[in-house]
Amino acid sequence: DTFECSICNDAFDSYIHRPRVLPCGHGFCTQCIETCINRGNKSCAVCKEVYSANSATDLAVCYLLEEFLNKSSISAPQKQDSNSVMTIVNGFLCPKHEGIPLYFHCKGHNINICHSCAVIDHPPTSCDLIPLSDEFKKQSQVLSVQKRKQVFIDTEKDLKILFQENLDYLTKQKIEVEQLLTKIEQINRNILEKEKSQDQIIEDMQGCQEKQKFFENIENKLQSATNTQNLTNECEMATNDILLSHKWEETLSKELNVIKNKYVQVVRNGVHRSCQVIIQGGKTYIPTLCKEVNPPCNAKLIHENELGLTSDSTTVWMDLSANGDSLGRVLIRVMGDSAYGQQFLILILGTNGPSLKGATFDYKYIDSIGLEKYITEGGSRSDESLLSLKKEDYEMLKRGRLFPKNSPTKASFVIMTLDRYSTCYGYFGEVITGMEVIDRAASNVYDITNITISGCGIVVDC
Repeated sequence: DTFECSICNDAFDSYIHRPRVLPCGHGFCTQCIETCINRGNKSCAVCKEVYSANSATDLAVCYLLEEFLNKSSISAPQKQDSNSVMTIVNGFLCPKHEGIPLYFHCKGHNINICHSCAVIDHPPTSCDLIPLSDEFKKQSQVLSVQKRKQVFIDTEKDLKILFQENLDYLTKQKIEVEQLLTKIEQINRNILEKEKSQDQIIEDMQGCQEKQKFFENIENKLQSATNTQNLTNECEMATNDILLSHKWEETLSKELNVIKNKYVQVVRNGVHRSCQVIIQGGKTYIPTLCKEVNPPCNAKLIHENELGLTSDSTTVWMDLSANGDSLGRVLIRVMGDSAYGQQFLILILGTNGPSLKGATFDYKYIDSIGLEKYITEGGSRSDESLLSLKKEDYEMLKRGRLFPKNSPTKASFVIMTLDRYSTCYGYFGEVITGMEVIDRAASNVYDITNITISGCGIVVDC
């Protein structure tokens, strides 16, 4: 290759690989010539002609090739015509024939020669000669292709960087849209709750209107009486109607007082823990118990044996929130006749003190979310088991199921968000409704450590 040293095959440059010409006309890099001289080998690597130089710097620099390389590296994208190339070629003279410029390139010996060399040492009958300008144009084209290739490589890198930046931007926009949709959904839920409240107010107003019509009817009957007997009869009928109305109101008031005065109370080691029953949507909800709640004297108490905590199907409710915003309610069927189910119900109701109310989830995997620690009555976090547990039967890891996370000495649990074709011991519950709330908690919209159990308890029929 005209642009590489034929000994070391390194590209010529302006430093240790600077091209130099031997008296025979062959050229090599400065480093290779210096190495040969230091080894005592002062003969051409091509034609074996001996030279007398004691150092590579004693030999002439191939300024023509050096200048051509410099100009090619600067203006590679531009085309050179034959006149400009010939100007460079004619600017270098043959080292063997003084005053005669180089004009040919001998492909067989890979050297540049003048007309005299072509006649004496490299006759066309034995050597393949081409004009030196053609050789330089050929090398210029090679450099041009390499330069363009590098431009394409740099452009490809820039496009990849731009693509990644656009991808990051779109990902960020997607997250913002998901957060906005979540807020819109929360607003819609608030609107529905307000509409329900307005419907209740309308029903109360309708009830008042019916009472008003009732008393107006009595007044009309009294006014329409024309004689004493009719008046007496009408008064008796009105009196009966009024008594019935009072009985109805009294019965309704008693029922409301019973609902308002319904409490659950559980005693553990002499400590009373209580909560007020909540009637909502036709269902009876019992929230987490605490020592601070004291039922009034006339309260109707529901005791632990009425809650059905040891049945094979106890319904648990959990309200989840993220950074203070409600995500919704989840209903879970818990197997209270299993040891792990018993422990979960104890933490849901807080019958022993520690509870899951206020606890936050700790991690999420591709197929589940998990909670490591509950909240003690003193406000600290703990994961120690509350019961003496042991490994139970192995069950399939299905979406919506609840499993213990670690050994029986821990109270942590996981909720599966995807099916997994493997098994685990201790399956003790399954989500009935609200799986979409679990999916929102497990999405990339929220940090899992900000998902909190804002409220929890059980649902009973009593």
